[in-house]
Amino acid sequence: MKSNRRVRWVVGLCAGAFLACVGWVFDVGIAGSQEPSTFTPRQVVEQWVQLYPGKIEQAAEMTTAAFRAGVSKEEWTATQGPYLQNLGMKYVRAKIVHEEMAGDEAHVIVHAHITTLMGDHPQDELYILLKNPEGRWVIDNVEIYTESFNRMP
Repeated sequence: MKSNRRVRWVVGLCAGAFLACVGWVFDVGIAGSQEPSTFTPRQVVEQWVQLYPGKIEQAAEMTTAAFRAGVSKEEWTATQGPYLQNLGMKYVRAKIVHEEMAGDEAHVIVHAHITTLMGDHPQDELYILLKNPEGRWVIDNVEIYTESFNRMP
């Protein structure tokens, strides 16, 4: 009798431990597979000005094929990276002044100051972002407006 009870106790203990392990693996699997919360359009643009053009491979992940003129991220990186490096382009300052969302499209306006080998360039940038099928905001277009009224003709 004691032997039977002991066997049932050991079997019950092993079954409980097994179920606990399965539950833990299942919970970790679900938690691990969940995407982190998606960035807002403002956060995408903030990250963009930190990465672009110095870390162009990471910046490419934040763009649509239309932004890249239909080329792959790898091809865009291979062509744009050396061009921007030779231009010596970098952001000195960037301040987001407006953000507007409507459905799966967002507009973010940035007052930016960039430098290149040709000098300083204050400019306003309009970022047009789209929500991709995975629910992430990605940059589809950037329109740049420069103030040229202070320059000599």
